[in-house]
Amino acid sequence: MRKKIYLASLVGLLSAGLAVASTQRDISNEIKTVIYAYGKAMNESDVEAVVKLYAEDGIFIPSGLPTAVGRKEIREAYKHEFDTIDLDVNIAIDEVQHEGNMAYARSRSLGQLTVLANGEKKSTEHYRAFFVLKKIRNDWKISRFTFNFSN
Repeated sequence: MRKKIYLASLVGLLSAGLAVASTQRDISNEIKTVIYAYGKAMNESDVEAVVKLYAEDGIFIPSGLPTAVGRKEIREAYKHEFDTIDLDVNIAIDEVQHEGNMAYARSRSLGQLTVLANGEKKSTEHYRAFFVLKKIRNDWKISRFTFNFSN
C-alpha cells in the first residue's frame, strides 16, 4: 500500500512539474511572438503595427537618438526611423526570461539595412536589442526597448 501511495505521489509531482514546464514554454512562446511581430513590422516599415506592440507608457531608447516616452513619442521616433532606413532582417532571439507579468528578451538581427538618403546597404550582424515586456490584460506589450550596434 505504501508503495502505491509513494508511486501515486511521484506521478503527481512529475505531472505537476511537466505542467509547469509546459506553461513556461507557452509564456516564452507568447513573448517570442511579440518580438517576431516587431521584426515583421520593422521590415514592413509599419509605424502603427510597431506602436501597437508597445504599452501605453512604453519607452523606446534608440541608439544615438533621443528617448521616446509614451506611444505618441514612440510613433514619431519610428516615423523618423522609417524615413531614414529600410530594414530586411530576421530576428534571432538569444534569451527570454519571465517572472509574473514581467519579462525580458535579448535578440540579434541578421540581414541588412539600407540608408535611404544614399542607398548604402549595411549588415545588421552587429545589431543587438533588449526588450522589457509586461503583461497587460492578458497581452504581452513592449514596456522598454533599446538597441545598439557592436563592433
